[in-house]
Amino acid sequence: MAKKGFIARLIEGPERSETYARSTLPTNRWELGWDVFKTNKGKLFGLNLLSLLFMIPIILIFLMRYMSKTVNGQVLPFANNFGISWPIYPMSAGLEAQHAFSLNIEMFKYIIIGVAVASVAISGGFYVMRNMVWAEGVMVTSDFFRGVKKNYFVVFFSLLIYTVIMMLSLLSVNMSAIMLGNNQGVAWLLVTAQVISYLIMAMATIMVMFMITLGINYKLSFFNLIRNSFILTIALIPTNVFFALFSAVWFVLLFIGGQFFSIIGFFLVVIWGLSLFMLVWTDYSHWVFDKFINDKVPGAKKNRGIYKTNAQEDDGEELVIEKSKLKERYIKPITDYDVELYELPTSFSRKDLEKLEETKEAMRQDSDRYSEEHKDDHNKKQETIEDLMKEDEKQNEKKDSKGKK
Repeated sequence: MAKKGFIARLIEGPERSETYARSTLPTNRWELGWDVFKTNKGKLFGLNLLSLLFMIPIILIFLMRYMSKTVNGQVLPFANNFGISWPIYPMSAGLEAQHAFSLNIEMFKYIIIGVAVASVAISGGFYVMRNMVWAEGVMVTSDFFRGVKKNYFVVFFSLLIYTVIMMLSLLSVNMSAIMLGNNQGVAWLLVTAQVISYLIMAMATIMVMFMITLGINYKLSFFNLIRNSFILTIALIPTNVFFALFSAVWFVLLFIGGQFFSIIGFFLVVIWGLSLFMLVWTDYSHWVFDKFINDKVPGAKKNRGIYKTNAQEDDGEELVIEKSKLKERYIKPITDYDVELYELPTSFSRKDLEKLEETKEAMRQDSDRYSEEHKDDHNKKQETIEDLMKEDEKQNEKKDSKGKK
């Protein structure tokens, strides 16, 4: 068959799963993340823009909240002493906390709309990123909407639960601040309540990120999805915190202060921000899945996209045959045409590509079946070689003994 043309490569993507030279694959998750970024900069940029498009509503909601808080902070006398500014607020204690409480309630009225639209970006984006991490060929737009079709409701309900937790925690912080401002209640208990609320928000953030990647990779009931995400969140606190911050470092640059860092952060977010966030967390979560989950899931493959020379079939790992072991396998003669590879027509469709992949799989299965049928031939051949080697060793021993005499 003729070598695949430019248009075919553009549509089907790089064949990184079976026909790709496995020895060129990365050997660990750090190398895999860098390799995905290095070889897919254009696709990551396109995925980032597509994801940002569906993040616009929720970005606008938070932007309006920020602008409202900034304006009110300049107009209302939060930092002024009683009686100095005009108009006079006789009950200025806790006024800022009360305003923040009202502002957050108003924001949560509309945030459900933003979450519904943002779920499109997250379900499609993480699905595309999963395929990239698996070293599969990716068509950004079609795979993005395929991911939306498969995973939207899992992502939406995950984000919905996350929104409720964040809302209750944030309102708890506001209520504690109001009581502290009005000298109500026990101060240290109120401060403790605020600290616990912030810890719950941090834990919920990591948990929902695991819920998204688990929901995209495995078919789980929603109860098991929540349960497994909670266990992974609690069991791996140090590494979870590190990779959560590492994946969001591009966004942190926007808020750490200084015009220089803000400009750099803005351009990174626009060009690759969301894509890099999804890449880092997807890569990390797959390391977690390989370590704690895939051994317990029937049929799950470990270390996808990574070159492992010592992988065993019983381990469920992606098999990589070393060159030294190729001679131990009987290969079906290439003159055998029982299974032919489907040739793409001049004008082909997605169905033609799927048919090509089906014939590839049939050819692989036929080759494996041939190798299995002739494994006894190899064993007999190996036994003959071993007998000859033993006989040769005996002859050498006899010669050595004669020489000594």
